[in-house]
Formats: sequence, structure tokens, C-alpha cells
Amino acid sequence: MPTPVETKQTVVPPPTENKQKVVSPSGPAPVLVKPEGQEFVLLKNWTFGNKRPDATIRNKTDLDREFRYRYIWNNGTLDRFDTSWDYHRDYPEGDPKSLHVFDEKSLTLKGRIPPNGGLRKGGIESGMLRAKFPMEPGMYIEMRAKLPGGVGVWPNYWLEQGIEHPDGKITTQSKVMSEIDIFEFFNWNGRQETRIIVCNTHPWGGKEAHGNPHDIFTTLKDVGYERNLDLGFDCSKDFHVFALDWVKDNPIWLVDGKPLKQTHYVWTEPGAHLVVSDSIGIEFAAKKGDLTQMVSDEKKWDFVIDYIRVWKHKANDEKEKTNIKEEKQKEN
Repeated sequence: MPTPVETKQTVVPPPTENKQKVVSPSGPAPVLVKPEGQEFVLLKNWTFGNKRPDATIRNKTDLDREFRYRYIWNNGTLDRFDTSWDYHRDYPEGDPKSLHVFDEKSLTLKGRIPPNGGLRKGGIESGMLRAKFPMEPGMYIEMRAKLPGGVGVWPNYWLEQGIEHPDGKITTQSKVMSEIDIFEFFNWNGRQETRIIVCNTHPWGGKEAHGNPHDIFTTLKDVGYERNLDLGFDCSKDFHVFALDWVKDNPIWLVDGKPLKQTHYVWTEPGAHLVVSDSIGIEFAAKKGDLTQMVSDEKKWDFVIDYIRVWKHKANDEKEKTNIKEEKQKEN
């Protein structure tokens, strides 16, 4: 189980307000409760669906161009972690076994028990995405999704070290490995609903290497074995927006545009890659007898994604250029 970082300061979270989208004439903008004064430049727009007019990823061919389906470890071939029961696969468009299924307005990562499989380690296959587009501090990363539900699911949304280049070469893996978990939901016994969020950083290689991580503010509660937050709603029942404002050394986690926490954490590598995984079967919970309520309900295992988008904050010089351009347009 992930080790929570030490909390040094806690403040009362800001009051909830009606979330709104930042006005952006150039395309989609992040969902923020308080967008005032923030301007963004869209870097990547993965909007899923095979019929929606604004879709940028409409089929498996489009998906193959932008994503891989294994973890970056073992030269980009690792299909599972020992901490979960599932392994990751991808199949051609239209294959009945497909774990990456498009409908009119979304992409669904599926979980499925294959022939001779079962509720056990190695008995489930599921879909995952590893973005080819490299991530770095200064970006704003946002996903709108409806998550899987039921006991045993472990949906996750991570930034991990390493970049795989178009020629297949992978950047050297650092011993002081960096990782930011934008979210994880551990649905063990008693957690039928997907509502307990965990937002971690990991000081692999020692805390000093990562700037002695500590929370600047947090709404998450220390429950002993982790810090988590009951969001007050089941994320498997409707779509919600999950984001990381990757402020250099001080990332901010948000849900539906509302900040949940900010942590001082130094990323030690030159870049990162994004992982979204429909992980199913929590091995460390099973070892403690905490998955006895898990049942085979493949429909509940659907991880439905509306979009994933990446922006950067507009720098002051870019804002000035925009203002000058707008003034000239007014004059004309």
C-alpha cells in the first residue's frame, strides 16, 4: 500500500462554488471553480468518441497513434504489476475481446475474465493507456471520466518517470524514481462505491531527493494507513473531472475544478509519462482478507473516458502578445 507523505500544514479548504470553464476562444479550457486570472494554452486534446463532432480519437487506429498499452518498464513491455490481479492486453478494432471500446461519445477501458480466468491473480485482463506525449512540470492535466465500481476495482491515474521516444528508446531510469498519483481508488471490502480518493506522491530513493515532501494544504484525512478523502459521491455513477495542476515542485490536485490538496514535491527526472489504468483485483488487500466481497461483474468494471487534455499556463509574454493582437483586431 502506498506510503502517505508527511503533512506539515493543513488549512480549511476554499468554499465550494459553481464550477465553470475558463473562457478560451482557441479551444477547450480546464474546468475550474475559480478561473479568474488564469489563462491556458492547449497542448494535447484527446477527446474520445466515434460520432461526436469534436472527437480527436475516433477509433483504435487513432488510439494507437497516441497511446501504448503496456507499462514503460521492461523496455515498454510490462503488462502487470504484482500488486494487482489483472494483466493488460489490446486487441484489434471490433474484436469481441477488445478492452478499448469506442461508442458515440467516449472510450471505455474494459475489464474481463478470459477463458480459464477468474477472481485471482492473473485471472483478469483489462485495458490501460500510456500516453506517448511527454509530460513535464508546468502542465495542467485533466481527465473527465466515469470510473469502475464495486469491490476489487483499483482505478488509477498516474504520472511516472520515463519517456519512450518515437524510435522506441526509453530514457534512462533514475534510481531516485519520481511518481505522482493524480488519483487512486482502492475499493476493498466495505467500499462498493468509488468515492474514497487517494492522491499520493512517492519519495522513492529517499525524501531528501524529492525536497522533503510535505503538504502545503490538504483536505485529505489521515486514517493511519493512508491519507484519503470521501468525495461524498460515487464516481462510478456519473462523470467527474480529475486534474493535476503541475506547478513546478508544488503540484495541486483538483476534482470538478475544486482544489483538494497541494504538496511540495520535487520531480527528479527530465520528464514523465501519463498512465490511466483499469486495474482490477488488489493483491495486497486480498492477502489481508479484504476482497472477500468481490464478485464477477464485468459491467461494473467499465472505466469510461470522455476526454484527457493537457495545457500549459500562458506565460506573461504570451498574455501580452494576445492582448496586443486583440487590441489590433478591435481597431480594425
